[in-house]
Amino acid sequence: MRQTERNPLQTLLLFIVALAFGFGTLIQIADQSKPDQQLDIHYQSLTTAADIIPLTNPTRAIAYTSVVSLDTLPVADKKQRFIALLLPAILISKQKHQQQRLKLDKILASKKPTSPEQTWLNQQMALYEVTTPSQLKQRMINLPNSLILAQAALETGWGSSRFFVQANNVFGIWSFDPNEKRMMASQQREGRKIYVKRYDSLLGAIDDYFLTLGRGSAYKELRQAARKTQNSQQLIRHLHRYSELGEDYIQRLATLIRHNNLKQYDQYHLQNKA
Repeated sequence: MRQTERNPLQTLLLFIVALAFGFGTLIQIADQSKPDQQLDIHYQSLTTAADIIPLTNPTRAIAYTSVVSLDTLPVADKKQRFIALLLPAILISKQKHQQQRLKLDKILASKKPTSPEQTWLNQQMALYEVTTPSQLKQRMINLPNSLILAQAALETGWGSSRFFVQANNVFGIWSFDPNEKRMMASQQREGRKIYVKRYDSLLGAIDDYFLTLGRGSAYKELRQAARKTQNSQQLIRHLHRYSELGEDYIQRLATLIRHNNLKQYDQYHLQNKA
């Protein structure tokens, strides 16, 4: 996306916003200062793992609509291709959410929102299940790429799980609504069938992941911590309620981040539009 000239006051405000949401997003915020700016997303399906576009930084805005199992690939190749699959969608989703946060800040700073702004605000409050704009602001968090990649790798077995391949479900998000797209799990819980959500793309899974963490009461501590730091090793401590594994889940995430040097991806950002 094309950068625009800014006066010193705008630059200062952007810096303050970057501090609020973490230094890791500074470049993305600077490039996305217009809250209603549209993203140029390329949707693509996969036939084989060879179709995965190699990862670069800056990263192309690609959202894969179908994936293939990476289970048969050599370990190093599997991990590299998995990250190339997921990171573009993560960056797109984070940029979308950053634009929403900026839009919310603009609305909160105005004395009287316009009718379209009030409509958008009402929709977002309903989506995040809150009753006030200030509560909404607390729910819209940013997370480091390394944390998201670690959870994605753990939940999918680096792109080999059935939910990932057949439903684009990256984080094992369950479905309780028979009217939404979903697939049945092979196991049951207390004699009852379990379903997981089915997404149209990996981007849809990432968007829903942010929504899940944004409105779930179990992740209040995570949201509070994310407003103070973007250090993934510190933030994962607040994910003990994400999985039944509890503390073991946190240790596995920590190991994934450390052994695979996932923090290197925290500085990745999307390409500007030509």
